[in-house]
Amino acid sequence: MLNRLLQKLQWKVRKWNIKFSLLDIFLHDGNSVFGFSLFEIIYNYRSYSLLTFEFRLPNGADRKIFQLTHWDFLFLSRYCFVVWERLDDRNMWSGSLSRWNRLKLKFLSKIIR
Repeated sequence: MLNRLLQKLQWKVRKWNIKFSLLDIFLHDGNSVFGFSLFEIIYNYRSYSLLTFEFRLPNGADRKIFQLTHWDFLFLSRYCFVVWERLDDRNMWSGSLSRWNRLKLKFLSKIIR
């Protein structure tokens, strides 16, 4: 009886992919990344975080400068990327953006890249 109930539960949640982490500190992990992540939720392989800052230091071989690899503040990085992507596509295909949208695209291009 219990085994059957657990099988039904497993079948219902088989497509869920949720991970929660309160605090992660990266000190030169497998990807050579330093940084931290505070209150991170990974939902369907997308990361959302209250505060994340990950970076790579220059090593003289393949990285000559400091690289910011991932950031998030108040769960905004995913939203900023979506807005930047839409504005960039609109700029590329239609070519005419309003002054406000050109300003947003320029600002988001600086913080996304």
